[in-house]
Amino acid sequence: MTGEGSGCRGAFVGFGNIALLGHLPALRGLGADMVAAVDICEKRRRLAAEEGLAACESLEELEGLDLDFIDICTPPSARYEPISFAVRRGLDVICEKPVATPADFTRIRELVMGSDIFFYPVHNWKHAPHYKKAKEMVEENGGVLSLQMSTLRTGFSHGNPHWRPDWRVDPSVSGGGIIMDHGYHNIYLAMHLMGDDFQQALLEGVEYFEDRPHVERKATFTLLFPGGRKATINLDWGAQRREIKNTIYECNSQLELRDSQIINSDHAYEFEESLSGDSVHGSWFADVFRDFFRLRGSKEKSHFLEAMKVLQGIEDLYRQARG
Repeated sequence: MTGEGSGCRGAFVGFGNIALLGHLPALRGLGADMVAAVDICEKRRRLAAEEGLAACESLEELEGLDLDFIDICTPPSARYEPISFAVRRGLDVICEKPVATPADFTRIRELVMGSDIFFYPVHNWKHAPHYKKAKEMVEENGGVLSLQMSTLRTGFSHGNPHWRPDWRVDPSVSGGGIIMDHGYHNIYLAMHLMGDDFQQALLEGVEYFEDRPHVERKATFTLLFPGGRKATINLDWGAQRREIKNTIYECNSQLELRDSQIINSDHAYEFEESLSGDSVHGSWFADVFRDFFRLRGSKEKSHFLEAMKVLQGIEDLYRQARG
């Protein structure tokens, strides 16, 4: 098969739902040769073997394989070791978000910045047709003055049933609650639409689960950007409905981006897929990995630094929440 990934050999580290249902089809569609998958769970290794991958229990089993990159799809707390492995082997990295938990943030940053590997975080929502169109429109209309971003969910997403499906509400695994999960997406999207890094993250309010008093289920915060611009982000895992809504105030107009449409003063753009339709969004990954294969020869660090900026903002928000 020919494609942007032709001739590239890769291995998964972590073979949960996102790897099986999202990454694998997209990578194979681009011609990449995915040869192995590492997972601590026997049932996930069995699924990997059924897909024709060498099923490995540990990173050491990848040592004898001819690889160009690894695709890290583990839960966040298990990312330092595969990143360290990639640096030692000189392998490029694709990594699901968030790249690190607060506990590993500093040492992962130092590890990658001291290496010459190419590191590409999976900021897949930037590749959604809805946000690509919104970005095009705001650039045509003179840029963004302010954003109001809202992500409503009736609960948190569950992982695969074979290994701790509730890991997203275990901070020792996930690194946090809704700020780390959905907040991460909203922060890099705000930076993407603004075309700039934020200067400060300010927590406006936070509420916690009654049975998990250290895990936030609802949060509101503001990102301050240069020139007095700002993005206000509202997140809720206890809403009555699933909905994503973004109101984008431009220099001369206003856009409203909802789950399956963008509306401005004179037109409505409809999209086949809803932003709240599922948690995998497999159709967006082709552009994610196409970008990875196009850029990996550069070895530049801007994409990794974007992920670090997002995590720095999240770390600041959690520091404020702790008082």
